[in-house]
Amino acid sequence: MLVSAVTGDVGAGKSTLTACWRRAGASVIDADAIVREAWRRPEIVSGAVSLWGEGILDERGAVLPGRVADRAFVDAVEYRRLCDLVHPAVMDEMERMAAALDGWVVAEIPLLFEVGVPWWVDATVYVSAPAERRVERNSARGWTEGEIARRESFLLPAEEKRRLATYEVDNGGTVEEMISRAESLAALFRRASRLVRCAVAFDGEEGLRRYLDLLEDGRLAARPLVVRGETACGPLLQLSFFTLESLFPMLAAGVAARGPCIERVRRLRWEERLEMLGELRT
Repeated sequence: MLVSAVTGDVGAGKSTLTACWRRAGASVIDADAIVREAWRRPEIVSGAVSLWGEGILDERGAVLPGRVADRAFVDAVEYRRLCDLVHPAVMDEMERMAAALDGWVVAEIPLLFEVGVPWWVDATVYVSAPAERRVERNSARGWTEGEIARRESFLLPAEEKRRLATYEVDNGGTVEEMISRAESLAALFRRASRLVRCAVAFDGEEGLRRYLDLLEDGRLAARPLVVRGETACGPLLQLSFFTLESLFPMLAAGVAARGPCIERVRRLRWEERLEMLGELRT
């Protein structure tokens, strides 16, 4: 499993990127959709009313996010109150959804670096675009250049987000250029999501040696580790290693006493994943 989180400037094209990745096979979790659901939760509605009054509600008692924004995007104190009210519930729900999925998962989190990268995210992607392009895209929302600047004044500078991100997707060029970059990253993330840990047990050194030769010759394993032990029936050798799901047909099991047993990798530093992918055949 692999979770890649997407963030970016207002109107930079985050949703365009995640839509492209959904077509490429990713399971996408959209923070904005979860936020919309969060505004219907009674405890969040009552918390918002206690902060900003009943003027944020419509005639049916539902929260109007635009009115909340008018009150929250005025200074750092009000903005922090908004974040403290909504984001814990949103991030808890995103974590729950990610844990229930498998394979390559994409989480679109607009305030990824502002609220802190969650522990369950493996790699981060920052989507950027020139200011004039973003103003053009946000005109459909009715946002002026001034409104965009007001909202972004509460966010980290682009340079800081660029520094924190694992990868950047520049959406300042043509659609074809962005799609090319998106497809390149999609191929990398899909491959990294298929990394698994295997364990194979042997009754003797000869079987272990033959299996290690097979793995080495075929570049089928990364980080092999041999553990030697004793059982009531005699010595037992266990080999563990990382491999890719696509390489399963090449893992000959005829020499193994037991296995291979497969464990999906859910948490692994991105740098380690890349190193292991470099050790395995494509």
